[in-house]
Amino acid sequence: MNLNDSNTAALIDELGTPLVRYLTKKVRNNEDANDLAQEAFLRMHRFQQSSKLDNARAFLFRTANNLVIDQLRRDKVHDKYLSSEMLPERSDEDEDKCAPSAERTVSAEQELDKIYEVVDKMPLKVKRAFLLHRGKDMSYSEIASEMNVSTSMVEKYISEALKLLRREMK
Repeated sequence: MNLNDSNTAALIDELGTPLVRYLTKKVRNNEDANDLAQEAFLRMHRFQQSSKLDNARAFLFRTANNLVIDQLRRDKVHDKYLSSEMLPERSDEDEDKCAPSAERTVSAEQELDKIYEVVDKMPLKVKRAFLLHRGKDMSYSEIASEMNVSTSMVEKYISEALKLLRREMK
């Protein structure tokens, strides 16, 4: 892609900072706001390749707002998925009924060993994000800051880790 078009460059200079400020208020995360602003500019540039925009500013902010809505929907679905993966809490009475037998203990140890193997084979960034989230109970934004990536990238890493675990644990 060639962004040498003087109109696009001028719009980026003029609207880049206001757009990122606007998006930061919506997503409460500067890295995500920058990612969304970049995607909005990219979409505007692609659109300008085939059509003439009457109001580039309105198109840009509308596109950015739609990207925010899409991200919030993805976050909601992701959070719902993660909460469905959580196991329900057990009472003391349930614990007595489910006291592990020797076979269940061995089976659980073997399954845990398999999980460790799968985690060890994960790509480095996926593994690190997964261990920070599940092992150190860090939030996605904390992990993003720690790894110097966007929160959406952390979501992708965690999603990839969960896919690998599901596939290998079948």
